[in-house]
Amino acid sequence: MKKMTLALAIPTLAAGLTFSLTAQELGPPPLASEADFVPVPPRPSTKAVSVSPTDRTAVVRFFQTTYRASDGVAAGWDGTRSNCDAGSTSQAYADATILRVNYFRAMVGLPGDVVLSNAWNLKAQEAALMMSAEGALDHTPDTSWTCYTAEGAEAAGKSNLALGADAARAIDLYMDDHGTGNTAVGHRRWILYPPIKIMGAGNIPGDGGWAANDLWVIGGAGSRPAQPEWVAWPPKGYVPYQNLPRSSRRWSFSYRNAIFTSATVFMQHAGTNIPVILEDQKTGYGDNTIVWVPQGVPTGAPASDLTYTVTVSNVVVSSQARVFTYDVTIIDPDVPALTQQLQPNGTVRLSWPNTSTGYTLQRNATPANPAGWTAVSPAPSVVGGEYVVTVTAPSTQQFFRLRRP
Repeated sequence: MKKMTLALAIPTLAAGLTFSLTAQELGPPPLASEADFVPVPPRPSTKAVSVSPTDRTAVVRFFQTTYRASDGVAAGWDGTRSNCDAGSTSQAYADATILRVNYFRAMVGLPGDVVLSNAWNLKAQEAALMMSAEGALDHTPDTSWTCYTAEGAEAAGKSNLALGADAARAIDLYMDDHGTGNTAVGHRRWILYPPIKIMGAGNIPGDGGWAANDLWVIGGAGSRPAQPEWVAWPPKGYVPYQNLPRSSRRWSFSYRNAIFTSATVFMQHAGTNIPVILEDQKTGYGDNTIVWVPQGVPTGAPASDLTYTVTVSNVVVSSQARVFTYDVTIIDPDVPALTQQLQPNGTVRLSWPNTSTGYTLQRNATPANPAGWTAVSPAPSVVGGEYVVTVTAPSTQQFFRLRRP
């Protein structure tokens, strides 16, 4: 059995590149401008999704329902590699792919209403079969390729390409955007490009060969939404740790036509500065973007919510230098939210849903001291549908968290 490694690529309008089976890097980002997108009329989607990224409870619910709804869907692929039959997957599998795209768009405050084009899906399916059968990625595949078709080649030139993953898993890889050739996070920028309204998707599952995905990202756009003004990943607000760029560790901030040449990025957590490394800047992949790698930010499940304050300074917008500051809070969506209410009698009421069992309430004078967390007494009581603990209001700043033993 072949060892299943991952290789991804996105199209370039210049010469194509071929990637071997052992490659674990993304290909060059697709260069395009707004002129390459054909305006499309509004197409209401009955499957549009949305969330308030600054509402922790809403983000947790969104992750548990919408993100996880894209997993475990039967592919239902009826094609074959041996006969070069691209076939098709189940409608549910295609829906899961675009649902994962819309999940990420909604998480940054964009409308989660991108729809799939049936015409593009057919060509993207041909492209995905070509990549799977050949065991390589190329945006300009040669006619000698196994299962070559002109329709598949057309899609390959306008799409993110993945080998070793398909459907929702491929979307996660595009958002991570790992690899030495992807410092500009071009895959991510196209998925989060605000005007996009139409994409295409082709999926070949990994049973019996290489999994492959073709996500057609260049071509169809609607009106640019009035909000958000800018797009960041990880986003402003709450983000499940499972959605962090865990392989690349690259964070990004995008603003249409902004100049980032002299921009700087500053990050803090609990009063401590977080060193960052800026990546090389490149334009031509969606909105202009600055990319950086913060040092020491964990990508595993946090013991408690971790808030990082990001400040991007000296961003030139319409000839004016601007500063943008926002908080990113990394959460474990399986840990319940802790509600704190100051009572008139000088006590603090701490509560969380009693459906979440096995947690210990802890306090600390500063999160910067990991050894300072101690259990809060007395033990919680059940009131209605909540666990409740009432403590005397502290005279100094105190932090509380829920922690499994």
